[in-house]
Parts: sequence; structure tokens; C-alpha cells
Amino acid sequence: MPDVSCTVNTCKYWEQNNLCSASHIVIQTDEGGGFSPDASISSLAETPASSKDETCCQTFKNQRG
Repeated sequence: MPDVSCTVNTCKYWEQNNLCSASHIVIQTDEGGGFSPDASISSLAETPASSKDETCCQTFKNQRG
């Protein structure tokens, strides 16, 4: 798994140098967020975004253009 950066140092998976040690990551758009941390991944809908401003993902890159 590639290095995942995270600045939320109160998270269980946060490690020194702002690295995330979680075994998998769930990212949604700002509009689609707000789900329970215990939600099943299969219960979450796809949430398209056209720019990184619609997400909390700083590495977002639109696949269409």
C-alpha cells in the first residue's frame, strides 16, 4: 500500500510524520459524507466529484479531463 498522509493526529491510525497506518481507507465527497464510521462499505453509494474542492482528498485528480 502506498504511503497515505493524514494530519488528524487524534486518529487511532495516525503515525509520526503524518502517516496513516490503516489497512484500508474510505473517501467520500463532502456532500456524501456524514456516514457512521461503522457503516459497511457495501452500503455506501458512489459519490462522483468534478474537482478536489468537492472532496477532502487533496490527491484527487479528475479522471475526465
